[in-house]
Amino acid sequence: MNTETAIGYIAGFIVIASVIPYAIRVLQRKIKPNLVSWSVWSIIGFAILLTFRSSGATSNIWPAVFGFFNPAFITVLALWRGMRIKPKWWEIACGAMGVASIIWWGFVYGDALKAQFALYLAIIADTCAAIPTIGFLWRNPHEDRPFAWSLFGIGYGLAIFAITDHTFANSALHIYMFIFSNIIAGILAAYRVRNRLPISEWI
Repeated sequence: MNTETAIGYIAGFIVIASVIPYAIRVLQRKIKPNLVSWSVWSIIGFAILLTFRSSGATSNIWPAVFGFFNPAFITVLALWRGMRIKPKWWEIACGAMGVASIIWWGFVYGDALKAQFALYLAIIADTCAAIPTIGFLWRNPHEDRPFAWSLFGIGYGLAIFAITDHTFANSALHIYMFIFSNIIAGILAAYRVRNRLPISEWI
């Protein structure tokens, strides 16, 4: 096993591990995920996984695998706990963009260059879903916890070092996820520092 493969496995493990504390808090109702947003992220995560592999990813694909599994798992838990919310127009639009990227991948999966455009479309859709979430947590930082988001970001940041073919397509997802996750973690952590909350409120 070469160094990039080992790093890829470690990065994937960190990303999958990030869902454990988050899922526990969801079950405890200490975190109330927006069901629509997490459902949209599940669709987009699946699209990104398909397009990322076709764009030439190798050892660095494992975070993308769990980037789909994590939101899908949280969505199932949220449904099981009876958390429902009416979707907003932008959430429906983001989901539609994720579906569109999956359809596009179905036509171009054999062409790495064309598959990159489906990947970019999925990342754009994910960004559309992320911006309102950041806004919500900026106003309501007590509704989430920073630990899981930090782990998620660390996993994707580490996966950058698992890239064997350094192209923009192979790096874009990791850089985006690293920045997005740490923005959310930073918002949630700053609130806890200002209010001197105990460590139990971080996890």
